[in-house]
Amino acid sequence: MKTLIKSKPIALITIPLLIFIAIVIIIAMINLGQTKEIEIVVAPASATIKIDGKSYENGTYKFKEGTYQVHLEKENFVSKDFSFNTNDTDRIYEYLEQTDGTYSWYLNHETDALLLTKIGSFNANIEAQEFTKSYNAISKLPIIYANYDDQYNYTEYRIDGGKFSECVADFCLKITDTTGGNYEVAKQKMKEQGINPDNYEIVYTYTPITPLE
Repeated sequence: MKTLIKSKPIALITIPLLIFIAIVIIIAMINLGQTKEIEIVVAPASATIKIDGKSYENGTYKFKEGTYQVHLEKENFVSKDFSFNTNDTDRIYEYLEQTDGTYSWYLNHETDALLLTKIGSFNANIEAQEFTKSYNAISKLPIIYANYDDQYNYTEYRIDGGKFSECVADFCLKITDTTGGNYEVAKQKMKEQGINPDNYEIVYTYTPITPLE
């Protein structure tokens, strides 16, 4: 053993060192592969931002995959507490409301007003996407059918979507039938357009065409 140490001292030192370095690199690569960049935009910019107890400012940071608790606060503003999961989002866009219910701070601080606009636009876009996703019928409405058959019998109805006084749900389908007896026909037309009528509350109204005098 002593002879081996004397004959190859550099190799005996170098090999363990290389193994150690390789292990460190592998661990670093694994950790890097499990991180995700999260953009933080909070208004006012001077608000305290804490994620799992650690302080942050507006900017982009790398987080290991998982769920985190967020706390936002500023004097004279209503604090916010919520959580986010890195698998579900890559942005935290939030603003604080003033305790007096006004927007005087934002009106008097241009930078924060711009942040508020940016956050509002982002959240509105998310809500629109979620609304469209929930009610995929929107992109295919209205459906208007007006046609004569081979015997010159005229059929007319239309299908709209939205919130109507006759329905309970936030979003309903409304069949307005002007020639009568087209409820089931209209439902079949929905299916042909990729809309499942069973997923929605349906309002049916018969509004006959008023003859011209």
